[in-house]
Amino acid sequence: MLPTLNAPERSLPPNGLYFFYEEGEVNSHDGGARIVRVGNHPYSQKRLYGRLCNHYYGNKNGSVFRRLIGGALMRRLDSRNPCLGPSPGKGHWEKQNDRACERCLPVEDDVSKLLREKFCFRVVKMDDMAYRNLMERKLISALSSCLQCHPSDKWLGHFTYSEKVRRSGMWNSDYVNETCIITREEWDEFLVAVTETMNYRTQ
Repeated sequence: MLPTLNAPERSLPPNGLYFFYEEGEVNSHDGGARIVRVGNHPYSQKRLYGRLCNHYYGNKNGSVFRRLIGGALMRRLDSRNPCLGPSPGKGHWEKQNDRACERCLPVEDDVSKLLREKFCFRVVKMDDMAYRNLMERKLISALSSCLQCHPSDKWLGHFTYSEKVRRSGMWNSDYVNETCIITREEWDEFLVAVTETMNYRTQ
């Protein structure tokens, strides 16, 4: 089984998909941890480590994941927080490229702390960019469409502004609930990538 990590490591492969898990979230198939986000570095090579660092140590304008989590944290505490106004997704915290103010800037530390303490991730080495992008799309589609797996009542994502996140139970909005079929050949190639990742980490 692929190891779970609580923070980015330099030993990670240069390219790949990553799969986030969140404390308290389980899947209905075997009772194991439920995947809550699938991510990628779709436009460039050798950016896996850097992309994960964007999530763990960056800021809300460099990571949609951070922006969603931060907004949910604020909304859970106070739905009338002025940093979230004038409407969901339009406040300066949740809007791309708007600057965090003095009031919400400390939320960056809260997001980083939450990621370290309540989330973990696995990585699958995947060097072919076209295949990596294709599988990101298809895996998000499949996971978000699963009729058996649902977020827990206490899932933080219930407080996000994104309806796609709330309805899917995943911290993804792109490709959610699309109709994408993973072919047998694509799945077999994915399983090979998992095996190669395990061998890579034992080198």
